[in-house]
Amino acid sequence: MRINAWAARKPGAELERFSYEKEVGRLDVLIATKYCSLTRGDLGFIDNFWGDSKYPLVPGCETFGVIEKTGIMVEDLRVGDYVGVGYQVFSCFQCEYCKIGKEQFCQKQKVIGVNEYGGLANHIIVDSHFVFKIPPKLRKLDYVPLLCSGLTVFSAIKKVNPKVGMKVGVVGVGNLGHLAVQMLDKMGCQVTAFSHSKEKEATLKKLGARYFVNSIDKEELEREARKYDLIFSTSTAPLDWPVYLKALKPQGNLCIIGLPAEEISFPAVLLADYAQRGILGSYIGSRAEMRELLDFAARHNIKAIVQAFPGEETNNVVSKMRNQEIPFSAVIKLK
Repeated sequence: MRINAWAARKPGAELERFSYEKEVGRLDVLIATKYCSLTRGDLGFIDNFWGDSKYPLVPGCETFGVIEKTGIMVEDLRVGDYVGVGYQVFSCFQCEYCKIGKEQFCQKQKVIGVNEYGGLANHIIVDSHFVFKIPPKLRKLDYVPLLCSGLTVFSAIKKVNPKVGMKVGVVGVGNLGHLAVQMLDKMGCQVTAFSHSKEKEATLKKLGARYFVNSIDKEELEREARKYDLIFSTSTAPLDWPVYLKALKPQGNLCIIGLPAEEISFPAVLLADYAQRGILGSYIGSRAEMRELLDFAARHNIKAIVQAFPGEETNNVVSKMRNQEIPFSAVIKLK
């Protein structure tokens, strides 16, 4: 069938109308898209930030919609189901990682922006293994960012398994960070938001942050030394990494979720420093973590702060994101 989409035809290009042909395979489902977000990750793919983007590139790693057709071997999804699709859309299910339920590390995986077209289209056809039923409570556009941004944050949090009462910092409180603040608060942590945007303070405290620290005030940052069990950095901006490492308690961990364009550097002694600190990376979560996240979000009403736009304003949204004019999340209404 013919699918109508928006695509960048070369790195950094504006999005334009684009059509492609794809048929529903035995294990696939055809989804009529309803909402699709645009994230900084999508900008990275449009710009070929990671060097592996394929063009024409249809962005959209977070999509809600309704199933219109299923392949003959699809068993647990039905026409009419309200579903979501994230960043990963295929794995081999045979490698060592797939066999233990960590298919996000499969070396044969397919992801939107590299191997497949995304959700910024009237339809998307996806392997049913990577299509998720959306609970009734979450079937609104402000829950769309859970499908990739939310999952990336949730998986990172699950990896370090924070305990109730832990002092936790979130550095950078945009699309990823404001979701992290909510999740950590609902897990019983004492959350501090680090941001250069003072105007976000009141909003972040409503979301669950107990404290706010100005991330560009060096004196204020230095007063945070040795206070935190965990710090999650969701920022893509260059940071004073030694200051944040010093903010960790002994055996505290810095988890890097956002990906700055510049190389990260710090004195290695800060990992010792009478403290035995650690640094962790992150990636998307597994299918099991996606289901757990959707359940957690439904129980605790975890949702994004969203600005919504019609499809014809897609390039305007991209421009606003490049100019830092969208403080949290952007969602395109496709139907």
